[in-house]
Amino acid sequence: MASTGREGWTSAARRLVPFALVVLALSARGGELSLVLQRLESGPPVSRLTYLPRFTEIADAGGRPYRDFPVEYPPVSLAAIEFVAGKDPNETGVRLVWLMVLCDALTAAALALGWGRRASVAYLALTVPLLGFLYTTIDLLPVALATASVALVVRGRERAGGLAMAAAVLAKVWPIAVVPLFVVQRKARALGWTVGGLVVSVAWWVVWGGMSGPIQVATQRHTPGWEYESTVGSLLWAFTGSEIRSVNDSSRLGVAPGWAKALLLAAAVAGIVAVWRRAAAQRSPEVGFPALAAVSILLLSAPLLSHPFVIWLAPWAAIAASERRGYVRALAVALMLVSGLLVVSYSSALPEVALWSVKLTLLLRNALIAAIPVAYFLERQTTSVVAVGPQRAYTRVKIRPSASS
Repeated sequence: MASTGREGWTSAARRLVPFALVVLALSARGGELSLVLQRLESGPPVSRLTYLPRFTEIADAGGRPYRDFPVEYPPVSLAAIEFVAGKDPNETGVRLVWLMVLCDALTAAALALGWGRRASVAYLALTVPLLGFLYTTIDLLPVALATASVALVVRGRERAGGLAMAAAVLAKVWPIAVVPLFVVQRKARALGWTVGGLVVSVAWWVVWGGMSGPIQVATQRHTPGWEYESTVGSLLWAFTGSEIRSVNDSSRLGVAPGWAKALLLAAAVAGIVAVWRRAAAQRSPEVGFPALAAVSILLLSAPLLSHPFVIWLAPWAAIAASERRGYVRALAVALMLVSGLLVVSYSSALPEVALWSVKLTLLLRNALIAAIPVAYFLERQTTSVVAVGPQRAYTRVKIRPSASS
């Protein structure tokens, strides 16, 4: 009886915990959505420190983007910005919030389609600490496109998935770090549609906006220095006393020479290639952990790492949490909590007192991002919980990396 009782309690807990997480996540989203809309619709003009004035400025500018005035966003994000733009930043914000709510829902649905309800619930729960900025940036757009892409490919819709991935890369460049997944999973058709879509789209982009368009995106409108949240920028800010300056709506410090950026880019390419080579050597059906490690490496190597970029990690962390148990889940939860705490710390009423605590929180956030690829490369043998299908049972399997990995 005691044994039966324990099994009953365990079974009930397994059903109730996901339900409780969904209720918590949806309630928090509803509350944050109400507050954000109220602030935008009836509050004072939004701060220049947000993205909304820049979005409105881009949409109001005369002439052709890239050719007649510089734009730091790729074409798909630019189209979304022009779609949501209103007569002022507040109206733009209201429209952007509703678009991001749609992208949020699409991401959760794509996770459920590709990896089952467990991954979808994990995503909804993991992003609760990010709600302070989740709906007021454009970053959920590439997240939704990239997640939908991989989910479609997993379900055998390779053409649609490949085109969705091309659109994701043209919304923000970072999903290119996930494209090698198609090679590892031997999805040649999806890879072909991705590459083909990108070649045609970039060619059209250059013809329409000029060669300066991709350069403006790659250099953030030729903005100098390191963004203070980036790996290099956070270290300079914490240990050298460098002053932060606002350049092209970005908070920068120090000098970022071309050779340093080139070295970091080379390190990023090498690291991402190493991640996917290891995934191929393991011959594992896993998607989440290698994708999470690859995107983390890209973030760490960039001269710009703004706090909304942590959203890029959320779907892969959710997939990893559904495929794994143990430290991967703990790392994902810790990263999201610290990222939310970091943004809260920026609004401290006593910045002169909180300055070092903010710096330490930022360093901790970046250290947690770095811990993800480190953990991926250091593990020798892993126990995974791999979903056989969206509606099927989960099965434990042992993965033994080859000696070369």
